[in-house]
Amino acid sequence: MTLDWTAPTENTDGTVLADLSGYRIYYGTDPSQLDTVITIATSGLTTFVVDGLTVGTKYFFVMTALATDGTESAPSNLASKVIS
Repeated sequence: MTLDWTAPTENTDGTVLADLSGYRIYYGTDPSQLDTVITIATSGLTTFVVDGLTVGTKYFFVMTALATDGTESAPSNLASKVIS
């Protein structure tokens, strides 16, 4: 499954985002239990392939952005996909 996204450009207060260091993808088969985490330590990446997902299973995903000081953004909107 390929995920793609648009990199954030501003902080929640509207200031320019200058310290983006990467992302975290949280996913699972229960939207209230996204217990698998992938950390991407490259801020320029906007596509990622999640391997090993089970065909016929619905997965739920959220993403966060990471700052150089370790701060993590609020999660994105929840997305879902049945793997075919």
